[in-house]
Amino acid sequence: MEISLPTEFCERMQRLLGDEEYRLFMESFEKSAQKGLRINPYQWDKKDEISVKIGLPMRPISYEKNGFFLDHTESGIGNLPLHHAGAFYIQEPAAMLPVAAAAIRPGDYVLDVCAAPGGKSTQIASAIGPTGLLCSNEFVLSRAKILMSNIERLGIPNAIVTNTDAAHLKEWYPRAFDCVFVDAPCSGEGMFRKNSAAIAEWSPQNVAMCAKRSLEILSDASACLREGGLLVYSTCTYAVEENEELIAQFLDAHPDYTVEILPDAVRQATSCGIQIPSCREDLRRAARCYPHITGGEGQFVCVMRKHGDAPREQIITSWEKLTSQERTASDTLLKELFGKGEVPFALKKFRGNLYAVPPQMEVSGVCFCCGVRFGELRGNRIVPHHQLFSTYGKQMARQWKFSSEDIRVKQYLHGDTVSCDNTQKIGDDGFGCVLVDGCALGGGKKVGDIIKNHYPKGLRTNGV
Repeated sequence: MEISLPTEFCERMQRLLGDEEYRLFMESFEKSAQKGLRINPYQWDKKDEISVKIGLPMRPISYEKNGFFLDHTESGIGNLPLHHAGAFYIQEPAAMLPVAAAAIRPGDYVLDVCAAPGGKSTQIASAIGPTGLLCSNEFVLSRAKILMSNIERLGIPNAIVTNTDAAHLKEWYPRAFDCVFVDAPCSGEGMFRKNSAAIAEWSPQNVAMCAKRSLEILSDASACLREGGLLVYSTCTYAVEENEELIAQFLDAHPDYTVEILPDAVRQATSCGIQIPSCREDLRRAARCYPHITGGEGQFVCVMRKHGDAPREQIITSWEKLTSQERTASDTLLKELFGKGEVPFALKKFRGNLYAVPPQMEVSGVCFCCGVRFGELRGNRIVPHHQLFSTYGKQMARQWKFSSEDIRVKQYLHGDTVSCDNTQKIGDDGFGCVLVDGCALGGGKKVGDIIKNHYPKGLRTNGV
């Protein structure tokens, strides 16, 4: 694979790495970029079976318990039914490092400031579990919609998506989170092996511009962190200006932060941060990922703890009151979907839309969407949203279970009506969830011996 790298970039990397390390670094560009995936525990809990179900060899990633290296360059696994059902997320292995580096606990409230397309956000969701709260922000609207679709596909029940900048986030969420992630928009040097566009856009001027912008984002985002919380900064670039120098500037301006020592598994898979002249020695606690060492692409991560210890500040809620028509229609649908079983969420209204949310969910006016979209009121009835099935389908009273090899799964993904077999005819007609290998794929409505398809048109495949 022939890659032409900028001369100034190469000269700088040789100075940083030294001759022998630089030679190994450059040899990595002769190899294909490493692919990876991460299992989504909300949908798939059979970790040892994923390689067989996908049909590809894979190796565990040491620093991420749900992560795997894919030993295949052209896999096409994004077209598999299990991918449609959110059983896994395709993610570059080094991109899993920042979340693995942070000591996130179940129940934490976490803000991901630059979240699209959703790799780190969905990884955070696995760490905090259903009792935490994830706020995923993306400044670019089109990317925020992609972020939202990935959160929906993976069936995450406790995420809110915002579409604003860090300056506005600090106004809406002052000291509201236990952990704040800033995966900063950078010059992308770490992606040179897989993204030729990043090479074409590179220049020293762009590096300087990215560093200035990232420092502003980091400073604004830090205001959203409670005392005692963790601030995680990461990039996919090697430039010291965007990494160690930027962190040094932030720490000079914010002396109430201390650089954390990273977990052993992360340190063993990476190189230490670079101690530049006049730079603080504790920045060697940061981690650098190089393709010839970690196997993934380029990545930098530094975790800082804010001094003190204080609880999160309350998020001002903006829920609206349901109308009597909405309440009656929703009660009818809930009974149809869950029967006599316990409804696993609270029903709330925000900006005129109905959402299924965990009890701890709090929203503000800056939210783009929150929790799980419940459905749309049409006359006196509510048509359930696809996200309701992908998140809570495994708890619904009606379920139609198929293996990924069943031809009806492909028919369903194509948008076709599918038939029930004898074991799936049990129960009255009505809405329920189509499952593939135990994962919630989408919704349907049983009418006699068939399941009418409610898989969204925008997600349907082109053929069987």
